[in-house]
Amino acid sequence: TVYSVSDVLTTGDSLTGDTILVEGYCMHLCKHGGRKAFLNGGEQGVFLRCNAMGFEAFAPECLNNTLRVRGVVQAIDVPAEGQPTAEEHHHEGEETCAFSSTVRKYFVNAVSYEIITE
Repeated sequence: TVYSVSDVLTTGDSLTGDTILVEGYCMHLCKHGGRKAFLNGGEQGVFLRCNAMGFEAFAPECLNNTLRVRGVVQAIDVPAEGQPTAEEHHHEGEETCAFSSTVRKYFVNAVSYEIITE
C-alpha cells in the first residue's frame, strides 16, 4: 500500500511505529545537507517531514518532484499554536504544570526513497 501525505496525517495514530510507503511532492529540502524532505499532498500548508535515516541525505534532484519514501511513522506531541513553551510556562518558585493543549504531529524516519517520474 502506498499512502498519501493526507492519509498519514489523518490516520497517523494507527500507523505510528509501522514501516510504510508514502508518496508526495517534494516541496522543500533542508538546506543543511538535505537530511529532511518535506512532502506535500496537494493541500496548501499541509506537509509531512521525512528524515533521512537509512541513507546520507535526499538528493537535490528530489526537489520539485514526486517522491515515494519508505520509512517508519513517528509521532510527537507539541504545544498547540498560541500555547507557551516550557520555558515561558514555568515561573520561578512555582511548580511546572502541564500544557493545556497539545497537537500530535507525524513524521517519517526514511530508510529509502525513489523519485517517481510520470
